[in-house]
Amino acid sequence: MDLHRRTVLLERLRPFGLDATPPRAGLALPLVSLADFFTGNDDARSIGPQIGGAHPGVTTLHAMLQRIAARPDVSDVLIQAQDAQWAYDSDDEWVTASCVVVVTTADAAQLAEWKQQLGCAAMAKGFPQPLAPNAPDVPEDHAAWHLVWT
Repeated sequence: MDLHRRTVLLERLRPFGLDATPPRAGLALPLVSLADFFTGNDDARSIGPQIGGAHPGVTTLHAMLQRIAARPDVSDVLIQAQDAQWAYDSDDEWVTASCVVVVTTADAAQLAEWKQQLGCAAMAKGFPQPLAPNAPDVPEDHAAWHLVWT
C-alpha cells in the first residue's frame, strides 16, 4: 500500500465530510477518479466487499474499469468514496467504496453486462443520491449510471 497516495486521497475527501469519523447519515458522498482510488491501493476490502464468491481483487477490478473507461462510448468512470474512517486507523486499509459511476451513451443492456462482469448487485440510471457535491456535468447524449456492490 502506498501510504502517501492514500494520504493524498484522504486530503481530497476531507472537505466533503469523509474523515476519521463515521460518515454522517445522508451525506452526499464524493466521486473520485479511477487513478485516485486505485493507485497505491492493494486493499481488497476497499471495493466490492460484497461480491459473491471469490473477490477478483483490486488489480482485476481496476483493469476492468479501465477497459470500460477506454471505450469510445464512455466519457467517465468514477468511484463513489463511501467511508474513510478505517483508513485513518490502520496502515493496511484504504478508503472504501461500493459504487461506481459510468457516464456513457451505452444502453441498459451494455450496463447490465458490465454489472455482471464486475459482480455488482444492482444498477440504476442517474447519479447516486444524494448527488455528490463534485458530480461532473454529463455531456449531451450521455447518461450517468451507477453500479453497486451492496
